[in-house]
Amino acid sequence: MQIGPSGGIEVRVSTRADSDANTPSAKNLTKSLNNYSLLLAPGVLGGIFAWVVYPPLDQGVLVTCGSCVLFLPMVLQLRSIFRKRLSQDVEKLRTAYVYSSIALATVAFLLVLNGRLDRSPVEVMRTTLIQKTATLSKGGTRYVLTVSSWRPGRKTEDLRVSLYEYRRSLVGKTVNVEVHKGYLGLPWSGRVSPQ
Repeated sequence: MQIGPSGGIEVRVSTRADSDANTPSAKNLTKSLNNYSLLLAPGVLGGIFAWVVYPPLDQGVLVTCGSCVLFLPMVLQLRSIFRKRLSQDVEKLRTAYVYSSIALATVAFLLVLNGRLDRSPVEVMRTTLIQKTATLSKGGTRYVLTVSSWRPGRKTEDLRVSLYEYRRSLVGKTVNVEVHKGYLGLPWSGRVSPQ
C-alpha cells in the first residue's frame, strides 16, 4: 500500500506465484527417499539369512560388492544434499534405490539357491587351527576360527562358529570342516568340528 500521485491510496496486489510454492521441500524429498531406502531391507535381510545358513567360503568379494551396492544410493543422496541439488536429483536417486534393492535381493536369492539346491556330496576337510578371534559388537559377539587352507593359492580360511565350537577349539589342534561345492559353484562351509 502506498500514496499515489493524486493523493489517493494505491493498493498493488502481486499475482506472481511463489516459485517455491509448487516445489516439494527438502524435508519432504528426504522423507520420500528414506521410504525408498526401505526397499533395501529385503535384500539385506535375505543376505544375512543366506550368510548364516549357507556361509560362503569366499566372503571378501561378496562383502565388498554387497556393501558397494548397499551404500551407493545413500552416498549419492548425501552428495545431492551437500550440493543442494536434491530436488533436481530426486528421480535419479529413486532409480538408484530401486536398482540397488533389486541387485541385493538377487544376490541374496542366489546365495540361498546355491546352498538350498546343493546336492553335491559333502567333503570333510581336516585342517589346523591357527587363531581364534572373538569380536564384540552391538549385535553380539562374533566368533571366528582361522584355519590353514586346503584350497590352492590360499593360506588361511576364516570360519564363523558358535560359542560352543569356539570354546572347544584349541590353537594348533585339528579342525574338521564340512565343505559343500554349492549348486552355483560357490563353495560354502557346513559344520565345523574341533577335535
